[in-house]
Amino acid sequence: MIGLLGSVRFRVSERQVLTFKNLKREISSTWNSTDRIGQKPLVEYGGPNLQTGSLEITVDASLGVKPRKLLRTLERMTESDQAYDLVLGKERIGSHPWAVTKCSQAYDVILRGGEIYRATMTLSLQEYV
Repeated sequence: MIGLLGSVRFRVSERQVLTFKNLKREISSTWNSTDRIGQKPLVEYGGPNLQTGSLEITVDASLGVKPRKLLRTLERMTESDQAYDLVLGKERIGSHPWAVTKCSQAYDVILRGGEIYRATMTLSLQEYV
C-alpha cells in the first residue's frame, strides 16, 4: 500500500495500480503588523493558518481501476461534509483530517459508447480542525 485518503487506497498490486503524484502540502502562519508613527511597524504572531494540500490522480482502466467509479467516489467526498485521514505509507500526514474542497476532473481517453478509459483528477485539500 502506498497510502490512503479516506476509503481510497493507493496501491500497486498484480491486479490494480492506483497512485498519485505531485502531493503538495502548504503550512503557514499569520503575522500581524501595527503601524507606528516615526518607527518601524510592530509585528506580532497571529497564529497558524489551516494547512492546505493538493495531489493529482491518474486512473487508467488498463491498470485495473474503473475510472467512472473512482470519479464518483471523489465527487461524493468533495461534496460531503466529511474529512478524511491522509496516510502516506504508515504515517498520517498532518495532525488533523483533511476536507476535499475541490476535485478537478479531466477525461483523457473516452472510448466508443462513452466509457471513460483514462481520467486525471486534481484534488485540493484543507485541514479540518
